[in-house]
Amino acid sequence: MAKLIPQELIDDVRSANDIVDVISERIPVKKAGRNYRALCPFHNEKTPSFNINPERQIYHCFGCGVGGNVISFVMEYDKVGFLDAVRELASRAGIRLPERSGRYRDEAEDPIYETNARTVRHFQRALASERGAAARDYCRARGLGDDVVEEFRLGFAPPGWDGLIKAAGADGVRPQALLEAGLVVERDDGGHYDRFRDRLIFPLLLSNGRVVGFGGRALGDQEPKYLNSPETRVYRKSHYLYGLAQARLALRSTREAILVEGYTDLLSLHQAGFTNTVASAGTAFTRDQAKTLSRYADKVFLVYDGDSAGIQAATRAAEELVRLGLKMRIVALPDDADPDSYVRERGADALRQELERSLDFIDFFVAANPVELPEEREGAARRLIETVVQLEDPLKADLMLEKIAEALSVSRGAVARVYEARMDEIRKRGRRAKPDAQPEESAARPTKGSDAIRSATLTAERGLVAILLRGGDGARSVADALTPSDFADPTLREIAGKVLEAGAPDEPVDVSALVGDTEDRVVRALVTELSMEPEGVAEDGGRLCGDYIRTVRRSKIEAEIRAVERLIRSAELTDDQDALLDKVALRQELARQLTELSTD
Repeated sequence: MAKLIPQELIDDVRSANDIVDVISERIPVKKAGRNYRALCPFHNEKTPSFNINPERQIYHCFGCGVGGNVISFVMEYDKVGFLDAVRELASRAGIRLPERSGRYRDEAEDPIYETNARTVRHFQRALASERGAAARDYCRARGLGDDVVEEFRLGFAPPGWDGLIKAAGADGVRPQALLEAGLVVERDDGGHYDRFRDRLIFPLLLSNGRVVGFGGRALGDQEPKYLNSPETRVYRKSHYLYGLAQARLALRSTREAILVEGYTDLLSLHQAGFTNTVASAGTAFTRDQAKTLSRYADKVFLVYDGDSAGIQAATRAAEELVRLGLKMRIVALPDDADPDSYVRERGADALRQELERSLDFIDFFVAANPVELPEEREGAARRLIETVVQLEDPLKADLMLEKIAEALSVSRGAVARVYEARMDEIRKRGRRAKPDAQPEESAARPTKGSDAIRSATLTAERGLVAILLRGGDGARSVADALTPSDFADPTLREIAGKVLEAGAPDEPVDVSALVGDTEDRVVRALVTELSMEPEGVAEDGGRLCGDYIRTVRRSKIEAEIRAVERLIRSAELTDDQDALLDKVALRQELARQLTELSTD
């Protein structure tokens, strides 16, 4: 990625931010020998498998495989681009970055962000003006104080077809830029008109303060009541959670989230002190939104409208979250209430009581659906089992199956049989979806012996790369004996190439810099994994290093012999005597080299 920040300045930023300090500002970490350990923030787990190496300034999770340096951690955890992560860390370390004098080729520098930022200021000025009186009255009627209005940067889009277009034009913003940001609509005659008119505006913020889009609530009788930005280059409805930027600190401390549907639902709960609230505003709750929320919370309280539509929406949202293994509690509000009206009319304590007596997913589902007749119980059981089959954790699946049987008065054995039948169907579909095997592989399936050989070679290559990353006498021995082409595994070959090309195998590799030089997550994760391994795993007084080198060289010679034997068979079929003699001589030479390796 081309960037205006010099590489040496990026290296300074990385070096100035201790990875343990940066990570511990976001998640709890504990000392574990020479390293630090934590529950991984990128997947659900109960036993810590997330390791931080202060000496090499890297992290690696042995549970989900993520790994990297301090910059990649901020990118992944804060959900920001590379340049924003560097800026945040530079600011933390007091390092001044060069002013922007050109355009970065980076998503974070998309001009839509600047257009949206100008538009937020326009809407905020309008809300504070005389024209915004009705919108301010609406906020007061909803109990929204000035602090919440300011924190969420609410605004007002005045009536009229071209108010934003004129204001943007005065700032030098072209209608095409507004069109790309979804702020105007193109007329049939080629002109444009404002998308948001006479509406209270809810900017859709990212954690870094950038605005990706807008939601608008009608103040008059226009339809629809709520209008949202269309999808743009920077805004994907199915991924975005409203209020996540403001809820992040509360989510970090509690690992519990409250999920609501609407903008005003969220603002009212936030106003009442429930600052860990997020909303799926503008869209039905999606699998991608569930994945985003799962990074911040282990337990979710669903607080949707109490009517039938709200119950159905809560059921669908809960299914998505349960499938990811999150703990679910669902609040059953009265059928004439929504979260906004409930907390305004009855107060925060009443909502806390509702949270305390909330239902788990299965109890809520059974309470919300008729299950008196046998066919109704069967339908409910099958739908619940459809959710369970998508769980990765077998223990959670088993407990849910037991609860389904109990809640619906169905035999545990029958529920288990339906579950196993569905799992078999899923496995079969998975096998059919796999690419067909190559002709040679289907004709001669590998034996257990050949599998063992490949496993030994891979173990040796991993060990050698670990030695190269560590530096010292072992790394010098590897550099003298092998080249990158000797590594059969393509990822390990790439890593070995990067290390050997540096030309200083005696010195430990700057792993933090190495992982910063690649955008390939597979390479990054493997480098951090191998760098975390205890020294004894990779090297044992030079003996293990020598064994690894012999294994890799032997594997390469055996592969060359197999290739030569194919050429010999081809020469025999074509009766090419000269080629046959050459290849037989080559096979004999390779066999001699293999014998020498075996006797070393």
